[in-house]
Amino acid sequence: TVKVIPGGGTVNPSLVNKGDCELGWGLPFMNAAAWNGEDPYTSKHSNLRAIAGGMSMNYFHFYVGAEIPQKTMDEVFKQKKAIRIGISPAGTSEEWVFRKVLAHYKTDYKDLEASGFKFFRGSYAEQASQFKDRNVDAVFTFLALPAAAVTEASIGRSLRIMSFPTDLLESLSKYGIGAGKIPAGTYFKIANANEDVTTAMAGSVIITNKNLPDDVVYRIAKVIHEDLDQFRKIHGSLTPYELKNAVTGTGIPLHRGAEKYYKEKGVLK
Repeated sequence: TVKVIPGGGTVNPSLVNKGDCELGWGLPFMNAAAWNGEDPYTSKHSNLRAIAGGMSMNYFHFYVGAEIPQKTMDEVFKQKKAIRIGISPAGTSEEWVFRKVLAHYKTDYKDLEASGFKFFRGSYAEQASQFKDRNVDAVFTFLALPAAAVTEASIGRSLRIMSFPTDLLESLSKYGIGAGKIPAGTYFKIANANEDVTTAMAGSVIITNKNLPDDVVYRIAKVIHEDLDQFRKIHGSLTPYELKNAVTGTGIPLHRGAEKYYKEKGVLK
């Protein structure tokens, strides 16, 4: 019997660590924070283990109305040129990353609000709706490509996706967040549709508890990777996934059962 328990990138590591769930989806940067007992977690999640990483790459999108004068993230946050920004609710993984972005710029919500910034918190769909209705000037979100919410936001209002500067990407890398590109042509209606956008990214991770039997985890890893064509049909973001990706970007140690399988397959020494 499979029971699905509602969660998310921030909550799932705690549910799995406590044994409330045998399996969960995680993100490498939240897994690492949980493992180390760092913000937003208050204790080390030492029971966490990974079965496979590098799945379903998700990309941070900081998109703005094409008409706003600010052209870079430095202009927005370093120079504190006030705009209204749509973000995810507190407690979500992307809101956690947004706070790390603000920390890089040596600022926070209170400081920016004092400078005239306003923040709207809502779901992806609500963010897109508020953007189209011109109630916000920009949105910070974290989605697989192509993101339906970004496509929806671009209908009826021209937008640009801002690139993340190199020094910001270096700051975020300390938390296990990678760098990548949103390829030109991903969103054909946006103002900079013909440009690659440099941004932060992270893949999804199948996480488990260290006490799940080795043979069970071994079989899970085997079932996934013995028929990758079938596995990739689950979602389009899994199309590029390969066996070699499984041992990357986990943020936490692999489970012993998974290690055994990957060593047999030669992707882990």
